[in-house]
Amino acid sequence: MSAVYNYEPSPRNDPLVRIMENALELGIAMMTPEKAIILKTFPFLLKLPDWCWGSSIKRDAQVSTNRTNEMVDVPFRYALQHMADNTLQGRSSMVTENMQRMEKQDEEFKPMFENALKKAATTALVGE
Repeated sequence: MSAVYNYEPSPRNDPLVRIMENALELGIAMMTPEKAIILKTFPFLLKLPDWCWGSSIKRDAQVSTNRTNEMVDVPFRYALQHMADNTLQGRSSMVTENMQRMEKQDEEFKPMFENALKKAATTALVGE
């Protein structure tokens, strides 16, 4: 987390580490061959109302998506906030260096670059 976001996690009960653990725990549980076969065989299960029998896969998928989005966005916002506050003087990270480079880019490309940077940072962190 230090190299990617310039974030030093606390040894116990760190909130950003907990966000990552929650997202990965449910995401790995959702990515099983059994669930993939069920959804491939019965794609209508994703269209069932949440209260209906058999829609637990749909609910779990939505929770997993929300947790994954949180895992991508929260650390990224942390790095941006500390970059804006100039509290990282003399220290750099993958996100802050690339955000500084992006400031020189055309405005129309910034959202695309920022989205790619978020995904790359998350991939680097999960791969550690």
